[in-house]
Amino acid sequence: MTILYVTPYFTERGRTPEEGGLEAYLLKIAGTLIDFGHIPIIVALGKKEMHYVENGVEIYFVRYQHVKIVRNRNINLLYDRMCQSRKINEKIMEILRQKNVDIIQFPSSEGIGACYHGKVPAVLRLSSYAKTHSKGYGLSKMDVAVRILCEQMGARRCNALFGPSKVIAEAFAKDAHRAVTVIETPIGNDCHICDDTTYIQNLSGKKYVLFVGVLYIRKGILVIAECIQRFLRQNPDYYLVCCGSDGLIYDKSAVKILKQSAGMYKERILHFDVLPHKELYPIMQHADFVICPSIAENFSNACIEAMYFQRVVIGTDGTSYEQLIDNGKNGLLCTPGDAESLLETMNAAAVMSEYEKIQMGKNARKRVDRLQPEIVVNKLLRYYQYVIEHVC
Repeated sequence: MTILYVTPYFTERGRTPEEGGLEAYLLKIAGTLIDFGHIPIIVALGKKEMHYVENGVEIYFVRYQHVKIVRNRNINLLYDRMCQSRKINEKIMEILRQKNVDIIQFPSSEGIGACYHGKVPAVLRLSSYAKTHSKGYGLSKMDVAVRILCEQMGARRCNALFGPSKVIAEAFAKDAHRAVTVIETPIGNDCHICDDTTYIQNLSGKKYVLFVGVLYIRKGILVIAECIQRFLRQNPDYYLVCCGSDGLIYDKSAVKILKQSAGMYKERILHFDVLPHKELYPIMQHADFVICPSIAENFSNACIEAMYFQRVVIGTDGTSYEQLIDNGKNGLLCTPGDAESLLETMNAAAVMSEYEKIQMGKNARKRVDRLQPEIVVNKLLRYYQYVIEHVC
């Protein structure tokens, strides 16, 4: 089977991959499909036209420059997204004239599929939904409405919809009046040889709580900031380690916000920029526990990876983490946006015995073992086949 994957962003060859769940998902899926004897093709927007093969995957970049026509930012956003959808779909039609593609997969992001009018079956994967993911960005109702409109327009061009998160699937299905299938994201330990240099040089011998991801509001950074001083004061042997891009929150560095919030304990907050998995995984494996206090989430790669490495993970209830975490058995849940709840749960993790952490970690691994690529990708392939044979 030949599957064409469309994405509004992808890292060009030779550059360090940016953080982003969509790109991580595509890399895992594409690699597994090749192992299974299938042909994945990726089409992405970029700064220049490119076409090459990397790790067996054929990749097309479509040159696109963002456009602005009026002062109204919502009109500009809608126009720009329709322009980029038109541009990338012109490339898709060109590819379809040259290759026999069985099915196309669009992401919900940016309504990139809105201008698709081909005859090849298309599915949409809910990588996000503005209605649930706009919390904490200070967007107006009109801002959110435009983003939702773009996503809904993209969905209308697709024969079927699916996504990894039950929360987002239910919300989108209700608004779109269409069925949304849930197919979870596969786990993929894509690093067989790790480099523990960063861990040894900076963290060896330290007891630490780990946060992985872009440091911005939706990921719960301000919630951490609100309680981190009390946690570090009450647990003098702990550090907070953050691995990910330093986001801007109200024009201020997220790392500076965390350090200022920690007060006299700011030296026990350590930040590392985006790390390749071969360096990140040793840090994750040695974390005492991992915090994922997202206000909204899709299906967290950081959570899946930490559970794979048998770490105790604290997620937020009602944001998709409960889909992975059975509170008290294979992880812990707190209330999203609630600093007191996060602090209480972090303190509970800190006082757990080593035996309790090991048992919880083993249970966590059992859960994500159900996300092994051979299991999840086979489900996805059966889904593709069903759409091709019965939905179109």
